[in-house]
Amino acid sequence: MPVLKVNIPYNLMILRGIFFLWASFLFLSFVYRLFEAVRSRKGYPEICLLIVPVVICFSITIFAEEGILLAMGMKYVIGIAVALGIMTVLTFVQLVVGIRNRKRRIDLNSVKESVDRLVTGVCCYFEDGRIKLHNLSMEKVWRSLTGQSLTDGRNLWSILSEGQAELGTCIKEGDNPIYELPDGNVRSFRRTFIETDGMRLYEVLAADVTEEFALIDELEEMEERLRYRGTRLKALGEKIDALNIEKEILNSKIRLHDDWGRALLTAKAYMENPDDETRREFLSIWERNISYVEENVPSLAKDAYDDIIRSAEALGLRIDIDGELPEDYEMRNVVIQAMTVCLSNMVKHAEGKSLEVRAVNTNGSFTVTLTNDGDSPDEIIEEKGGLKNLRKKVEAQGWQMNVESSPRFVLTIEMRG
Repeated sequence: MPVLKVNIPYNLMILRGIFFLWASFLFLSFVYRLFEAVRSRKGYPEICLLIVPVVICFSITIFAEEGILLAMGMKYVIGIAVALGIMTVLTFVQLVVGIRNRKRRIDLNSVKESVDRLVTGVCCYFEDGRIKLHNLSMEKVWRSLTGQSLTDGRNLWSILSEGQAELGTCIKEGDNPIYELPDGNVRSFRRTFIETDGMRLYEVLAADVTEEFALIDELEEMEERLRYRGTRLKALGEKIDALNIEKEILNSKIRLHDDWGRALLTAKAYMENPDDETRREFLSIWERNISYVEENVPSLAKDAYDDIIRSAEALGLRIDIDGELPEDYEMRNVVIQAMTVCLSNMVKHAEGKSLEVRAVNTNGSFTVTLTNDGDSPDEIIEEKGGLKNLRKKVEAQGWQMNVESSPRFVLTIEMRG
């Protein structure tokens, strides 16, 4: 059948082109939507409704290309233009609705786009190493560590867990490896798996822990400064104690010197005037000086252990020491406080006479055990007063203290140097 061709004036060529392009655009738009409807297995009514505008637009395109459209008369041309306008409006409305629905609908592309936006690196792979999904962050991290593209999930975990990444610094290897990237970023890796469709799917996550590691470094630096200051304070405390002891010794010497000076002056006066009043004053001063010396000579000793031993002997008690007691300032203070508390409780509650102290030195760490020869406690000892304060002091140093009530009282303190 021959095609009818109509000769039209040149000034109508532009109008013909507009109709041709307009109808062609709508034709392609409806053809695309028809294919999408068939691909997504839409219902037959919707597919048939799309076939109709496809045929109409195709016919208008042919009529416009051959020039038949303008030869049909102005009334038909206006009608076709109105039809094209209505289809254009419907196409635009459906396009806007489709874009909105696509933003609200979750599909494979939206999942991939969301995963790519994550700062945490993600890689999912099967047991044979085939990668199911990985995001841009994991690809970037892997390139920073190896300089290669990520293609094998099994190789990824093997290199990470064994600490074999060439370009990064391995901070920790094993089941939870940690790496510092060349740019200073720190990543912590963790692997889990799930069973899906009878297959095992592994998931490797690369979390950004740069800030956490910076805080850890800051805390370690602060702890180091605190340890240094603690050491200085400890040394200062020891110096203060030594100065106090020396001060007490000096004051005692001055007092003794003054008292003996007065005694010598009294003796001189008695020799010059040996009457009874001078004799009584002379004897009183000498007796007081001798008594003072006998009472205070033990306290002048610098060794704090000797002080408490002498104090116990003055009360008719005995302290038996087995082993080498610690000389460290803090340890010594704890042991002295423990001996003082045990002596007091032994006299009050156990009616004992002898305190046994056993010390074991293990590379600078001491275990001190204290017990006595008094009566065994009738019930479990309740820590209060001296024992309670002693425990606070021991635990403040990070050491351990244990109190046993049966079969006899035993106090054990473990101090680490």
